[in-house]
Amino acid sequence: MGIGRRISRAIRREGYGRVAGLRVRLSGSRRARRNMGRVLKTFGGGVAYGTLVEPRWLETTLVEVSIADLPPALDGYRIAHLTDIHYSMTAGRNFLARVVEKTNALDPDLVALTGDFIAKNPKNLHRCMSLLSDLRASDGLWASRGNHDYHASIEQFRGACLEAGIRLLENQHAIIRPTRRHWNGEEMRLPDVEDGFVLAGVGDMWEGECSPGKALHGVKPERPIILMSHNPQCAELISESQGIDLILSGHTHGGQIRPLGKVLPIFTDGSTKYASGLVESEHTVVYISRGVGTSSLYFRWNCRPEIALITLRSPGAHAPNHDDQR
Repeated sequence: MGIGRRISRAIRREGYGRVAGLRVRLSGSRRARRNMGRVLKTFGGGVAYGTLVEPRWLETTLVEVSIADLPPALDGYRIAHLTDIHYSMTAGRNFLARVVEKTNALDPDLVALTGDFIAKNPKNLHRCMSLLSDLRASDGLWASRGNHDYHASIEQFRGACLEAGIRLLENQHAIIRPTRRHWNGEEMRLPDVEDGFVLAGVGDMWEGECSPGKALHGVKPERPIILMSHNPQCAELISESQGIDLILSGHTHGGQIRPLGKVLPIFTDGSTKYASGLVESEHTVVYISRGVGTSSLYFRWNCRPEIALITLRSPGAHAPNHDDQR
């Protein structure tokens, strides 16, 4: 036997001996057994909480965003933002029905759905969209695709959206004009024809074509512009000249697992800048929702699923409040 192998065996024997000695000391100490029991109970309770409680503990986040050149008639305009549903056997019909009910209770003007409707199985797409068709907003339901949605073809996705009454924006834009009255602090009036904003959507950065330039082709930058992009890193692709006022995103799930409240880069594509909440980038502002569902790891810790209600404000109309939550 070589000297290297003898040294290796000696190290293993020493290690086994120390572990055995520790096991004997723990089993013979009442205090050690009691403390170990507490640790295991706490760990077990934490696992149960992270799998059975928090993933279904919906939080409504109220966010006010000041938009330059926002017409007075649009001050107070409400956008319900839902993302990362990841419809599956785990987070299925009953949970999504509750999400829809809570969203409708917010009485939004418009619903923005920013991708990852399914986890992987394209057969779940129609089931998911069928439930989302119960969403109600006077100015409609609008969607962009996330990386998981590319498990379905674009034809399948457009068909499912059409059946559910959802408009898909794939590197496209639409002009949104409010269909009901808004309170601007001084008077109540019906919006003018020109009192609208641009809503655009791009494809996913990982699996599709994410082209803000194509989505905004022909748009005048002086008009308020809101962009739906599943991946918040899209903010790094835009230019100041495009005049995008707000990007609505998801993708990160807020980190999903936040030990001691800390965002771990491993759960957010390596970036903590665009983890969650309202973030200022060089040329715009991004709101990153923590999302409704989870990844294949059905677990949330210090990072509850979120329905975001974005309220648009004219500059100086109200002091923005980004932390008001329900």
